[in-house]
Amino acid sequence: MQRKSPSQSKESYDSDKFVRIIKSSRYFRNISLDNLKEILCQGEFVSLRDGEYLMHDKQFKPPELIILLEGSLVVTSKNHFIMRLNHPGDIFGEMSIISDNPNSYADVISEEDSLVVIFPKHLFKVSEEDTKVSIVYYLFAHILAEKLRHVTARSQLNNSTRLNKEPIPLIGILDSDKQSRKKIKSTLEKIWINSRVIEIDSYHNFFEKPFENNFDFIITDPEMIIRGSSQKDEIRNMIEICSSHMAPMLVISQYCEKLKNRQFLSELGVTDFLTKPFSTFDLQHLLSKFRKDHYILQELKNVEIVADTDRLTGLANRRRMDEFLEAIFNLFPEEKQPFSLIIADVDQFKQYNDAHGHQLGDIILASVAAIIKKCIRRGDLAARFGGDEFVVILPNCDKENAVLIANKIRLDIAKDKFKYQQQQLGKQTCTFGVATFPEDADTTELLLKKADDSLYKGKSDGRNKVIAVKPL
Repeated sequence: MQRKSPSQSKESYDSDKFVRIIKSSRYFRNISLDNLKEILCQGEFVSLRDGEYLMHDKQFKPPELIILLEGSLVVTSKNHFIMRLNHPGDIFGEMSIISDNPNSYADVISEEDSLVVIFPKHLFKVSEEDTKVSIVYYLFAHILAEKLRHVTARSQLNNSTRLNKEPIPLIGILDSDKQSRKKIKSTLEKIWINSRVIEIDSYHNFFEKPFENNFDFIITDPEMIIRGSSQKDEIRNMIEICSSHMAPMLVISQYCEKLKNRQFLSELGVTDFLTKPFSTFDLQHLLSKFRKDHYILQELKNVEIVADTDRLTGLANRRRMDEFLEAIFNLFPEEKQPFSLIIADVDQFKQYNDAHGHQLGDIILASVAAIIKKCIRRGDLAARFGGDEFVVILPNCDKENAVLIANKIRLDIAKDKFKYQQQQLGKQTCTFGVATFPEDADTTELLLKKADDSLYKGKSDGRNKVIAVKPL
């Protein structure tokens, strides 16, 4: 591994070249070329051979921010894959800068001859007396803002499902002590009746399949996870995996007897502790608190869902559709996955309303919405666009598959037995327009317009059709 100081790197590497390479990545596209060049020149260039370690979990490594310039790196922890850096501008280590924790629990390995630029922790420090921040700190602010935008967009996509009933809370007990698990589960069954409990008695099994279950609440004892000098690293690894479930956590352990251990857990984000052996009353008190907090949070989520749902059809409303479309558009630069959009319109709906009244017209709209919901995939979003128009957004879906989904919806609507049908051949029908990003449009507004134009082409061609945008 060859490290170059800033002065050496300016002579040895073409900064202009790497500025141009990483400028298009999501972390740097809003930074000017001059500022980006100045930032890179303050870092330390590191070249690596294929298979060479940049970091090793057995070696102490102070917090550093790493930016990939060339090649490919893989990040692992205890032989578990964490992430891959294989696009110029990919970053690693920003969380160690925030928490001031070394990256000693991670291996960073080059998968081919690679080049990175590294910024040590001290470049990001700002004292209370400073009236200006360094340009490297300016870079860090851009990275954190983009991370937040990405997390928000991902959350928007994950919340696309309209729930018909309250989900049953899933609680995980990760503890190697059988008697302790038994006591905790027995208390949970009394305090939190409508919950489902999964016991995990092996830390090894949990590390092998950490996301096999999507927990709403986790109770764990890190004391027996491992003994010796690497215990803290193993506990940190376990807590970080648990935290990635985005669920509240309760640590019940003899490990919590010592103040320094509780301080360590607090630094990792754990806020609730109970020392073994524990009384049933203390456990009941904490579990009651968690149960109350869970249902308060669930009520807030339900309020959000109601605010984002069309009351007549149960589909997402226009506001939710716009948020979802913006989120998937924002994620495209990183994930490079095409997405498609379907616009559907009920054929001759005005005539139906005039003949049978708005109440029966509402029944038609609700029935069409129900068919659309049954035909789409998990993770897709169906929304009422307005009046008798519907939109379906299909993440990670090319045009060919979008047309197949649209045709399935079209056929299911045509064969359904609606009341007082008056469409051609006595069937209620819909017409569909399909457009795909990025091949058909480079903005969400243009994508909607292209799909809408295709829809009205289908209307003019006789209705009950699926028309996709044709490539130029």
